[in-house]
Amino acid sequence: MQTKKQSDMSRLSEYDETIRLNPNSAEAYFNRARAKRQSASAITDFDEAIRCDPNFADAYFYRGCLKDYLAQHESVSAVRCDARRSAIADFDEAIRLSLSLDFRERLHAYYRRGLAKYNLDRYEEAIVDLDAALRLIKQGDPESLFSEITELRAEAENLLNFYETGIVNIDERIRQEPHNIRDYKIRGETNGFLGRMQEAKADFEKILELATDTHIITEIERHLQELDDPNYWHQYSWRTGR
Repeated sequence: MQTKKQSDMSRLSEYDETIRLNPNSAEAYFNRARAKRQSASAITDFDEAIRCDPNFADAYFYRGCLKDYLAQHESVSAVRCDARRSAIADFDEAIRLSLSLDFRERLHAYYRRGLAKYNLDRYEEAIVDLDAALRLIKQGDPESLFSEITELRAEAENLLNFYETGIVNIDERIRQEPHNIRDYKIRGETNGFLGRMQEAKADFEKILELATDTHIITEIERHLQELDDPNYWHQYSWRTGR
């Protein structure tokens, strides 16, 4: 009787042969990737499946799931965040092509994209995806992931409210003292952390109008140079210190 490992190896050999005979078989690459389970090498097969069929929704979905899984085991913060953003891009495509997905995959695509966004501290966007997942649950599977999604959504909302309250308080301080550079800096860095780059840019440009301290000017100029680098702003995640 074959062990599970032997069975997996046998299937891989079959897919190897199928691909040798037909190197443009999207299904063969996809099946070999699934047989590799959580191995990073499966991503290359998902890539090939998508090359053969750019509208292969399942390949985008499962590649996104694998990237997200691998991100959880990545110790380097910048690499982990990049992997999650790449996973989100795959879930974007899976959702765009969602008529090709079965109900459970469609539900999980929204949930997993929301979770990845939550882990990137993109709380507003996470809530939108989690709401979409909850609507799908109500349509067809009231037990699936309901508690998990509602708990995650509540945490995302609580964290967003925490930052929103802080920004409102700073807004009021700036209204009362419109030349306080420190408040503009805190608000700008908080908005940068939340991905609100236009708001952050406005605060940093205001600081450059007000500041005379060369150390502050140098720091703010660096902020503006790094405005479009999401990894840069994780240093301002005061909640987690990531």
